[in-house]
Amino acid sequence: MNNYFMETHHHEWILSNRKGSYALGTGNLINQRKYHGLLIASDSNFNRRHLIAGMEEKVEWRGEIIHLDSNNYSNCIYPEGFLYLVKPWLRPYPAFLYSALPHQNEILILKEIMMDEDSNTVLVRYRNLGHHRLHFHLHPKYTMTHHHQLNSPGSLDNEDFYTEINGGEDRPEGYCRRNSNQYEVFTYTQKGMIESNRYVYYNVYYPWEVMSGYEGIGDQISLFELSFELGIGESNCIVFSDVKIADPEKAIAKIINRYSDLPQPMDLPLLPDQDDTLLTNLDYADNKLFRPEAYQKILELALMDFIGNDDVVAGYPFYGAWGRDSMFVINALLHMDGNQDLAERILRKYNLYTKNGLIPNVFEESGREVNYDTIDASLWYVIMLWKLGKRKPELLPEMAGIVEKILLAILDNVNFPFRVREDKLLELLPEFAHATWMDVRIDGRPVTPRNGAPVEINALWYNSICVYEDIAQRLNIRDFTVSQERILQLKDPLKVSLKKFWNGSYLADRLLGDESINEIRPNAVIALSLPFDFLDKEKMKSVFNIAKAELYTPYGIRTLSPKDPKFRKKYYGPQRERDLACHNGSVWSWLLSPFCGLFVKINSEHLSDPELADKLEEIIGTFRTSFMKGHIASIAEIWDGDNPHFPKGAPALAMSVAALYNVESFITMLREPK
Repeated sequence: MNNYFMETHHHEWILSNRKGSYALGTGNLINQRKYHGLLIASDSNFNRRHLIAGMEEKVEWRGEIIHLDSNNYSNCIYPEGFLYLVKPWLRPYPAFLYSALPHQNEILILKEIMMDEDSNTVLVRYRNLGHHRLHFHLHPKYTMTHHHQLNSPGSLDNEDFYTEINGGEDRPEGYCRRNSNQYEVFTYTQKGMIESNRYVYYNVYYPWEVMSGYEGIGDQISLFELSFELGIGESNCIVFSDVKIADPEKAIAKIINRYSDLPQPMDLPLLPDQDDTLLTNLDYADNKLFRPEAYQKILELALMDFIGNDDVVAGYPFYGAWGRDSMFVINALLHMDGNQDLAERILRKYNLYTKNGLIPNVFEESGREVNYDTIDASLWYVIMLWKLGKRKPELLPEMAGIVEKILLAILDNVNFPFRVREDKLLELLPEFAHATWMDVRIDGRPVTPRNGAPVEINALWYNSICVYEDIAQRLNIRDFTVSQERILQLKDPLKVSLKKFWNGSYLADRLLGDESINEIRPNAVIALSLPFDFLDKEKMKSVFNIAKAELYTPYGIRTLSPKDPKFRKKYYGPQRERDLACHNGSVWSWLLSPFCGLFVKINSEHLSDPELADKLEEIIGTFRTSFMKGHIASIAEIWDGDNPHFPKGAPALAMSVAALYNVESFITMLREPK
């Protein structure tokens, strides 16, 4: 039990909708981040409002009081609701089984959290699975502030909130509005009463914020008390929304139906305990909560968490729509039944925002301005347009036009600080040295400067030209315009120039002029995993073997070899320390996809399809097992470079989940009967 507590303590559950809203928390429901909460609502531009942190939950039975909730304070956790937690489940939605102490079948309460797909509405359902009638007293903890902010200590004492209670006993509804920012929350309960109250939870402590060097103390406020009784086998739903719900019962049914066809953990109790065996029937070791076919559904659900506003949320809770991340997820959507139209809509959206050949690095959201500080996102975009065109041949003529426009703009660029060299390689000027996926800057200066000719950028550049040639061949174009010829004539000299990166055993990470910067980084793996090759198989095998020996971990690929003096083993501490480690040793899970892609390239001729599938399963086995055991709900952004175990950065990153989905899709294809 203690081992399970520690495992879930460091992993987070996630719910989202198609608007970019989310609910987020830990497996023991102790809020560790300021972003943790039941409802963080988004608008169409991914501007988000943190509305509800959680609920104070007191359950009474024959004079005994059980607290289900826990609050972090600087010197304690109070109340200690986590002690009553028997077991949590993170997917397909978070569920938590509580009991009295010592844990017993007499008192059993199942708490489930779900989110509506189309509106900023969250549901919390309580079920009485024990042997006695229970009395519940709940106090929602409202925050009603921007999701990057906290209510500073004491700030809510004199804050003006407007509240009212409507609906009577049949449909009680509590409404509150924070007058200073006009944030609104509507609160419903299926049964029981809603009464007004007001008191503040002072100095709630968020240790993960403090560990990262941020402000980590904030206040929450209760404005209502909800009370109800549950007989044996009865349930009650509490609903929170940022809009008035005309028919709460209909809304509840819709939310529950969203998850009705998804696989449940095999030991999740849904019916009252009949013969005092419920607790003994739980799989405390989590041997396998999901069978392989159920795991595939859960993984698909995890990927769709990032679809919002017809775009891709790069990661929760920090990010909105990012160009590079969107392209990587689109690659997964194109393999997912029924989502090719969605992929097409997202690609068309980015075409509207193309500027001088570049798509946005980041769209405007949550205080960030739209920027175009990326070169590789546009090249990934070209490859995704090609892949879409192969899936939908009727779109190829249109895709050819978009690709041509982008490549010509890059070739003739005078607006951004990069250029095409005489040898046809793309060169980033020093002021654009942050414009790759290794984009972290401190005081405006890149931590891992990529000025010069970065290897993966030029492999993407070469592949984009090959893509254009392939589209022309598919369209059977014979007579090329002058502009088309200019693009196609780049291919052969560029392929020759790419050989300059070869240093005898690996690929240089970048070229400064013709000087090789020989760092063992994963960018060589990215470069060689792309569809069109520029090195022979033996050289590719050498790169893979070195990457496997020095960069591979079960959680992803290191960003720098531990043998390099710049290597940093831990992603930890304030922003500056984390930024220094981010691309200098930290492990990124999304890199498992190009790593697996390169493995297949160098082994496809001498391994059978089942043998390839077996090897790929070994590479991604840690994450597959973690999902099947129910230990993770998503895949994090970053892991420590040395002995990685605990997730770091964003707890749910789109590229990480897409990478696993891409590899699993390929494994499925390899195992299909021929």
